Amino acid sequence: MMVQARFWWTTLCLVSAVVVGSAQEASEASALVRQLGQFPASIDGRIQSNTGQPMPVEQRRDRIYIRLRMLAETAVPALQRGLTDPDVQVRKNVALYLEWEGGNYAKHAPIPLNLRPFLPQLARALRDEDERVKALAAHALAHIGSAAAIAVPDLIRLLGDPSDGLRNSACIGLAGIGPAARAALPALRRALMTDPSITVRGFAHRAIERIDR
Repeated sequence: MMVQARFWWTTLCLVSAVVVGSAQEASEASALVRQLGQFPASIDGRIQSNTGQPMPVEQRRDRIYIRLRMLAETAVPALQRGLTDPDVQVRKNVALYLEWEGGNYAKHAPIPLNLRPFLPQLARALRDEDERVKALAAHALAHIGSAAAIAVPDLIRLLGDPSDGLRNSACIGLAGIGPAARAALPALRRALMTDPSITVRGFAHRAIERIDR
């Protein structure tokens, strides 16, 4: 009986330690997401001539990105909330993080960040009041592929936006979704024929090729 009691006591202590550790990591993830709001919503690729290192602001951003990748699933709820944060700087930078890590551009991990847990929030972000949030959300959705088909109606709507940049982003998102975005082909063909921007027409052509293989 005493051996069995020690076993259950040890098990309870281990479970308690896991719960406490998970809560601490979740709190850390929330704090890191808040810290993202201090950065510009674009990556500065310049290198310091005197050190050969990225700019100091990008070194700080990189450390946060690496830690969020290490926290893995624990960071998902904090990042999901970040996409709807009242602070537009937080929303922009969470969308940038997802787009950047979803493409694994910095190789912070062996494989890209799985963006499927963020699909509902990214789709809603296409209706954000901020243009940069919408553009980054469209780029992030492109990394998800066919599973992001629920975002196709909103991406089609962005094809009619006055902003050339958002129309480009809509094409990028639709191209990434691929054949599952067939409903967008009429709008993309109109853009290919009539859009005043040669850049948008080029992105529309690429999206059509990716969708209508």
